Amino acid sequence: MTGMLNFNLSLCFLSIATFVGAAEISFSGKNKISGELMAMDPDGTVTLNAPYSTEPIKINPDGIQKIDFGKSDIKYELLEQNLTLINGDSLPVEIRSLDDKVLKVHSPSMGEMNISRELINSLEVGIFSKKLIYKGPNEIGEWSNAKDQATEWAVDDNLLVSQGSGTIYRDMKLPDNYSVRFKLKWENVPNFKFTFGDPMDFKGASVNRYYFQFNRAGMQIRRESTGNQRYFPIAQIARTPQEFAAKELWIEVRVNRKNGRIELYLDDRLQDKYTDNYPNTPSGTGISFHAEAAEDNPLSITNIEISQWDDRADRHRAEERGNLKEDAVIGSNGERFGGRILSITNVSDRRIYRFKSNFQAEAMDLPDSEVSTIYFAAAAPDKKLEEFKGLSLFFRGGGSCQVTKCSFNGDKVNIFHPLLGEIQLNRSAVSHLERNASAKPIPPKVDKLQKTIR
Repeated sequence: MTGMLNFNLSLCFLSIATFVGAAEISFSGKNKISGELMAMDPDGTVTLNAPYSTEPIKINPDGIQKIDFGKSDIKYELLEQNLTLINGDSLPVEIRSLDDKVLKVHSPSMGEMNISRELINSLEVGIFSKKLIYKGPNEIGEWSNAKDQATEWAVDDNLLVSQGSGTIYRDMKLPDNYSVRFKLKWENVPNFKFTFGDPMDFKGASVNRYYFQFNRAGMQIRRESTGNQRYFPIAQIARTPQEFAAKELWIEVRVNRKNGRIELYLDDRLQDKYTDNYPNTPSGTGISFHAEAAEDNPLSITNIEISQWDDRADRHRAEERGNLKEDAVIGSNGERFGGRILSITNVSDRRIYRFKSNFQAEAMDLPDSEVSTIYFAAAAPDKKLEEFKGLSLFFRGGGSCQVTKCSFNGDKVNIFHPLLGEIQLNRSAVSHLERNASAKPIPPKVDKLQKTIR
C-alpha cells in the first residue's frame, strides 16, 4: 500500500509513464521532498519514491509549487538568438526565415517551429555570442598561491582540488564586462570563498574587489573597499548546502563594471540581479578561490570558463521600443528604426534582415552584425492571456514557457501551450516545472507529510 499526500483539486493534468528520474518537489512555504519521480497519473497524482519511505508516496499536484527534474547528462548551449512571445515566454532559438506571416525557427527544446508574426513580441539577434578568455583548469603551474600555500591546491584530472585551507588565484585579464562560471563540489559542508575583479594583493591590506561566499549559513556577495568602511553587503542569499543533495553546484557571476551590475546564476538559473552603488568599482583583472577545509572535507572546482559578457540584450530590452503599431529594429550600436521587417533570409550562410524604414523609400538589407533586437507590431490584447493561471516550464538551455496541460511519456514531453497549441519535446530538455505566481496553491498539511514519510 502506498502512502498518500492528499491535496484537493488539480491545477494542471500531468501524466508520466514509467520514466524514472531524480526529482525534488517543493510545496508552498519551505516544505520539500525529494526522490525518484516514478509517475504522474492522468488525474494529476504524483508518485514519488522517497528515500525516507518504505513505499512510494502519491501526491496530488494542487499543493505543489515546483518540481525540479534534477540533472541531465545532455548539455544545452545558449544560442545566439532569443525569441520572446507576446505572453512573455522566452525561448533561445536559431532563426531560419521570416516572411509576411510566419517566423521559422529551430529550438533545442522544441525542435522546428513555425510561429505566426502576431504571436511574436521580439527577437534578440546575435547578442549572446561570447569571447572565451580562459577554459580550465589545465595545470597547477598556471595558478599562484597566496602566502606560500602551494601544498593546499592541486590539479588532478581537470579538477582544481583543495585538501585544506588555502587561497589560489590567477590574472584572467578580465574585461569591463565579464562572466565567470565554474562547477563547485564538496565532500561534507562547503566553506568556500570566490573573489572576482580582484587586484590579487593578498598582503592583508584593504583592496577593491568582490567576493562570493558559500558555507553552512548560506550565500552572500560582498564588496571589499579601500574606503573608511572595508566591507559592504551586496546580497544575502538564503540558499544553504542542504538544498544541493548531490553536493555540487554550477556558479556563474556576470559583471558590468561601468554600471556596477552583477548577475548571479546558480545551476544555470538566474538567482537575481544586484547593483553595486558604492564608489570606485573594482577594476582588478583576477579571480581567486579560497577554501577553509579540513583534510576530510575536500573541495574541487572544475569547468572554469571566463568570457567577455555582452549585455546589450538586457540594455536594449529595457529601452522604450517606440510606436507599438509598427515594427522596430535596434541596431548593434543602439540606433533605432521604425517601420516594417519584410523578411529574414539566409544567403551564403549569412542571415539578412530586409527592413523598410518609415524614412526611406527603399528597403535596406541588414546583416546579423548590424542588428541587436527586432520588435514586432503589437496585436490587439488577447483576453485569454490575462486569465492564464497555469504552470511555467523551464528549459536547461535557458528560456521558459507557460503550459496549460503537460504529459510525460518515457523520454518525451507533450505540452499544450496557450498560444502555440500542442508541442512535443525531449524530457531531458526540461529543468523544472513551476506553478505560475498568479495561481495560489493550497498549503500542504505538514503533519500529514511527516507522518507519511516516516
